[in-house]
Amino acid sequence: MGAILWLGLWVIRQIPGSYEEIATWDADLEQTADASREEGPVPGFYWSTGSLFLNSGGPFLQWNGTRNAFHQWACRYAAMDFGHSLVDGLPVKEKFRRALPWSMALQLPAIVLLLLLSVWLALEAVMRSGSWTMAMADRALTGLYAVPGFWLATLLLLIFANPECIQVLPTGMQGAPSANPYRLWWVAPKYFLLPLLCLVLPSLAYLQRLVRNGLLEHLEKPHWKRALSTGLPLRKALLVEALPAALPPLVTWMAGVLPALVSGSVIIEQIFSIPGLGRLLYQSIAVRDWPMVQFLFFLGSAFTVLGFMVSDLLLRWMDPRLKQTV
Repeated sequence: MGAILWLGLWVIRQIPGSYEEIATWDADLEQTADASREEGPVPGFYWSTGSLFLNSGGPFLQWNGTRNAFHQWACRYAAMDFGHSLVDGLPVKEKFRRALPWSMALQLPAIVLLLLLSVWLALEAVMRSGSWTMAMADRALTGLYAVPGFWLATLLLLIFANPECIQVLPTGMQGAPSANPYRLWWVAPKYFLLPLLCLVLPSLAYLQRLVRNGLLEHLEKPHWKRALSTGLPLRKALLVEALPAALPPLVTWMAGVLPALVSGSVIIEQIFSIPGLGRLLYQSIAVRDWPMVQFLFFLGSAFTVLGFMVSDLLLRWMDPRLKQTV
């Protein structure tokens, strides 16, 4: 975890510019920034690589002690001090608290709908193997999987939110009747329909095939033939016998989805003007609001590690054979 945080801090420090330089381009400010650089920036880590000695034949390591950006950042975070935004001076935690419900209101329904549709389509594909309708559906889903998210979002806006075509849905959250995303789902769900489609459709082909392959793999197992010999209907046998054995790949996939609950979708939220964490991250990077970027990077990294830990525990619970492996 420490290595991930250091890598994130290092990447941030390599991006040129600062919030002051982005906000104003006055010559006096540039001179001030140049003067601060001449004084020497705070080192990034406990040691840094110095310049080459003529007679040494290689670089040397310079010890920086606790006067480095990583140490200061880690100490502040250990004290639960995440700093203030450079844009408006608000605490980073406050801006995160305001944006989190919007990302959750979009990501949670998308994940639930994606799981339900993928399982249903996989069951239909196994039950109706060889059907031309399922073959066409599989080709359509594969085509959607190949479409970039931003292109699909633009296409849906041109079709369903264009006055010159079919203007039945809003282009974004402008003019939404409620500032509460959960209440907005109740009073005007149409504001979430296009973003929801952009999140669900591209991933549906991958998950559906993941579940379908798991089902087909277990149709050759002895327990499947035993289930059919008891007289169970095909659909019930698939749900009771084959589906539980095909779920572990979905659990592994969920490990990568968990960080999206706290990081949002940068492209989709930006296109549809959703004030969630993805849009907050995009805007913070654009104006070099590094305290906000560092916090979101830290949170995304933490939830990534947590997601893999939870998925590993769930896999061991679902498949007791994994408990015997080292």
